[in-house]
Amino acid sequence: MIINSLPETRLISFEDVLDKVKKIVEDVKERGDAALIEYTEKFDGIKLNEIRVSKTEIDNQSKKIDNNLRNAIEIIIDQLKEFHLSTMPPQMGGGKNGIEFGIMWKPIEKLGIYVPGGKKLYPSTLLMASIPALVAGVKEIYVATPTKGEIDPAIAYISNRLGIKEVYKIGGAQAISALAYGTTSVTKVEKIVGPGNVYVQAAKYLVSKDVGIDGIEGPTELVIIADDSANPEYLADDLFAQGEHGDSSLLVLISLSDKIAKEVEKRLSSSDRKYYVVLANDLKEAIEYANKIAPEHLSLQIKCPREALKLVKNAGAVTLGNTPPAIIDYNAGPNHILPTNGWSRFKGGLTIYDFIKPITYANSSSPNKDLINAGITLAKYEGFVIHAKSISDRYE
Repeated sequence: MIINSLPETRLISFEDVLDKVKKIVEDVKERGDAALIEYTEKFDGIKLNEIRVSKTEIDNQSKKIDNNLRNAIEIIIDQLKEFHLSTMPPQMGGGKNGIEFGIMWKPIEKLGIYVPGGKKLYPSTLLMASIPALVAGVKEIYVATPTKGEIDPAIAYISNRLGIKEVYKIGGAQAISALAYGTTSVTKVEKIVGPGNVYVQAAKYLVSKDVGIDGIEGPTELVIIADDSANPEYLADDLFAQGEHGDSSLLVLISLSDKIAKEVEKRLSSSDRKYYVVLANDLKEAIEYANKIAPEHLSLQIKCPREALKLVKNAGAVTLGNTPPAIIDYNAGPNHILPTNGWSRFKGGLTIYDFIKPITYANSSSPNKDLINAGITLAKYEGFVIHAKSISDRYE
């Protein structure tokens, strides 16, 4: 289905399922493992004997991947590590008026990663979430992923390779609740990251009052801006590719060329999926459309992508020129765990900064008198006389 206008809303909103998800989250919080076992059988058709994957199963499943996949995983690990190492912040500090100050970056201690399952397998998500966490210095990583009985071999291999602390055979909103609040089998974590369906995202939203989350990620979104230099076949392939994530994917082509738009529409016409194809008068208008949508993925398949990139305000990740958006999903370096539902207006994709926190410090051995008096004056103005006294007693 081709729609020749910009989307006015997202195709799906987790607000529609919040009440249902809240019951699941509270039930798992209250009943723990028993609730997890019940929901896994109800939603996934799997009767669990153990929630936690044994070391033996992980080792055995790891051996099932072939050399080609193993080598591919190793190459991607190196690429992702290099990207995230390049973004590590220095320990920063300075001083003024007799006060030394600075920032120490410290990693969180316990991280939960949600790796989606079901119709598709996502070992790539485990790579995307765990590698920046490890580069940041996170020591304990716990993974929840739905299974069809046994853990996926690629996920098992990556878990072994990267030293994942524990893996749990649970998915959906129930997995998010278990990671947030802990059960007999599942370790309580300090932050939960990872994409997922609308139920997973609603659960993350609900538990965010008690644990950190990376944001709302899912369903997939792609906006392409194309001019007459773009290849219609590539444009259609990119839209089809992101559509593989499901019927709720948001797929938009903003074209500067009527000819290109029509050629892409021909290629899309055989699909029942919903596609938005609109024309823009010029590049500035096209970028304005994209910034308004604030998509997860933005692809600039135009003659001057670097110039256009300067105008982009809202996007999770941007690919330039002939670079396929799918390369972000696997092996470019930047993360595929990206903000959706318009969250790229105020948030970016997953980086090491999601796993470290700044701790500021100050040391006032011989502060400037005017600075001290300024602090005392402002404290008294606000009515905090003891604050003022605690400063003045030391330095006056």
